[in-house]
Amino acid sequence: MRIFNEDAWIKQKAEEENGAFVSAGCIGMSAEPFSSTASDILAARLSLSRFVQLARLKHRLSKEQFADKTKIPLKELVCIEDDDGYTPTLRTVHMLAQFLKVSHEKLLTLAGLAQAKDAQFNDAAVRFAAMSEPIRQLTREEQEAFDEFAKFLSSR
Repeated sequence: MRIFNEDAWIKQKAEEENGAFVSAGCIGMSAEPFSSTASDILAARLSLSRFVQLARLKHRLSKEQFADKTKIPLKELVCIEDDDGYTPTLRTVHMLAQFLKVSHEKLLTLAGLAQAKDAQFNDAAVRFAAMSEPIRQLTREEQEAFDEFAKFLSSR
């Protein structure tokens, strides 16, 4: 596994700008963006987590192999996939978007680093998060725990 020096990456990207003005923040966002709710942001982050995980599985790569190919730290990949409250760095989102050939702006929005321009984005993120979870049978223990708790919740 390679270890990446983020400072060197930032300096390299700044040199590539060749004196152009670069701003930070809501990249490419309109003056009055669509206002996202906390549930929209959570759904987007869940979608990012699931999207990255499914992309890695689609490429048939282990977490370590995927981190190496995308040039992102393994620790950050683990956080993205396993912690839906985690906010990845701008560099990581850039590297993921580049490797997966998806929109940087939309991936930034999924990561919580930019705000959605419209409700369609949030609706698509919610649909993806809902549809991407596999359906499986409850184990016997899960069924017993569910039935017991449902019985408790039903009692007065």
